[in-house]
Amino acid sequence: MSHVQEHSPRDSVLKKEYDEAPKKSQSQAVANAVAEKAQFESLIKGFSALCVAAGFIAAIQSQLLGYTLGNNLNDTRSARAINSLFLGGMLVDIMSAMMGYLTIRWLERMRDAEQELLNKLLHLKTNKRKAAAPAEDTEKTISADEAADLEKVISEIEPPKLIHKFMALSLLIPLPFLIIGCICMLAGIYVYVWSQLPTSVAVAVTVLGGSTVPFIICDFCIGRDEKRRRFIIRRICEVQGDW
Repeated sequence: MSHVQEHSPRDSVLKKEYDEAPKKSQSQAVANAVAEKAQFESLIKGFSALCVAAGFIAAIQSQLLGYTLGNNLNDTRSARAINSLFLGGMLVDIMSAMMGYLTIRWLERMRDAEQELLNKLLHLKTNKRKAAAPAEDTEKTISADEAADLEKVISEIEPPKLIHKFMALSLLIPLPFLIIGCICMLAGIYVYVWSQLPTSVAVAVTVLGGSTVPFIICDFCIGRDEKRRRFIIRRICEVQGDW
């Protein structure tokens, strides 16, 4: 006599959840891998854009230097300062582009294990993913096990020595050098207009150039504060298309 085993609806639901659990974890792992890879690619694109910007600014400075040298300015302190600022700024921008290219090549030639570690660290830092995140942000955070594994990997790495800190700085230094080059270019322009052009022209150029300073400072002051960035994102969406 055969016995037919009956399954309750609750057992069917539990079996379905048990079968779908590996699929969910696998899809989550794939999503995390894609996001981490996007961080790495974004880093390379950022340095690529920096190299283009440095070359563009260096070209502008070479044109300005050619203009000032072609006008045969008198051998005065202001003329020497103008040429020094343009030439020095152009040199710094060229070296910034070269250092940015070297950083890109170093990133592209990383080993798979090194790239995986960098991707995870970037993913964690950029999105501030913490294991003990609020419940509403659970989907955006890494699991406690992943966070523990990441902390374990970091703890296994010995603290960097001074030479290692300098090497890391050499990979990230192109942007500060580019900023220095831009400052030299702007300083050269202002010295030129105030020493070689009429006062009315110098005042107009100074006012027009100075009007952009608050906006540039604000770009650097946005920072990583999540609440502030949410306000800015909302405002950008509100004014989209108004220009």
